[in-house]
Amino acid sequence: MRSVDRSVEELSYNGLKYLRYADDIGHTPRGTVVLFDASGQRPIRTVPGFPHIKRVYRLHQGIQRFFHTAPFFAEEKLDGYNVRILVHQGKVLAITRGGFICPFTSEWAEEIWWYKHRLNRFFTSFPDHILFCEVLGDNPYNPQRDPLIPPGLSFFVFEIAKPDGEFMRVRDRYEIVNSYGLPSVPLLGQFSLEQIDRLYAILLDLNDREREGVVLKSNSGNRALKFVTPLTDLKDIRDNLILEFDLEPGFITNRLLRISLFVREFKLDESKYAHLIGKAFLDGYAPLESFEGSREKYTIYVKNLRTWNALRNLLKTHVSVKTESIEHVVLENTEMFKIEFYRLFRKSTRRFREILKGYGHID
Repeated sequence: MRSVDRSVEELSYNGLKYLRYADDIGHTPRGTVVLFDASGQRPIRTVPGFPHIKRVYRLHQGIQRFFHTAPFFAEEKLDGYNVRILVHQGKVLAITRGGFICPFTSEWAEEIWWYKHRLNRFFTSFPDHILFCEVLGDNPYNPQRDPLIPPGLSFFVFEIAKPDGEFMRVRDRYEIVNSYGLPSVPLLGQFSLEQIDRLYAILLDLNDREREGVVLKSNSGNRALKFVTPLTDLKDIRDNLILEFDLEPGFITNRLLRISLFVREFKLDESKYAHLIGKAFLDGYAPLESFEGSREKYTIYVKNLRTWNALRNLLKTHVSVKTESIEHVVLENTEMFKIEFYRLFRKSTRRFREILKGYGHID
């Protein structure tokens, strides 16, 4: 890895040179990637970063401010990790939100999804387009596994970028994904502010089923906002308290604020949610009774151990990784390796151990 300047890094993947924007620079968002030709001397393609989608805390006011009286589409917000899938000089690449070419997701895209989900047909017709996808299942980035996803890895298209970097209109995107049989985020319908009661009902149902929430988009795709359910926020609090000292500032308080506003806007039972909030904290700290360290366990499946080695090296640039087990399995009618590993969080481990041993702390 070599830093071109403080905000741009020069990286390589299987001999392919690329630049990664580590921060927003002007109108270029973090995660934007510049791909080079085979010689590594000439940049020939820019992969746009993920757009920033604003989160609203009150649904009615958010829709009124963002869309006014105009219609908008609602899609289910899935809880996975974002990648951009594309073909560059004959190579199938999956690029993370942060702008890293992920060896793990790239292997799945090339070895499993290419024929199973007809990526080959799509990229034959649209060789210079980019699929923006949410990836769920057994993965190395998000430990909260969606119970509706089968073993292995699944992707769901939520945007398609044209060669000029502009997104397809929402209606056009759904025509494309349906005609090519690509997996897509669930479309919940088209709405306007006058139909917000219908959207309230959908969100109450999503919350009851512990689904994450919704993303609302104008048909042009140039305006979007997201809104999440309180049971999802409660799960985030519970599952992440053991990592508390490694979380970004505001992780817990932002979720408490969202829960409180949702409960009042949707007229939910406040006594019930007061109980659920307290239980999330008690359950979240329960592992301290037999504390072994602040860590998250992950399971992934790869075809080649070289993929795991490359992924592990990528992860270790951000967190400590400990391999637990590797075994041969058959998945998707394919011989693969099932790998279990931990991501270790040293700051939280150290601080909780001090707390449990009776050390004092100056506030």
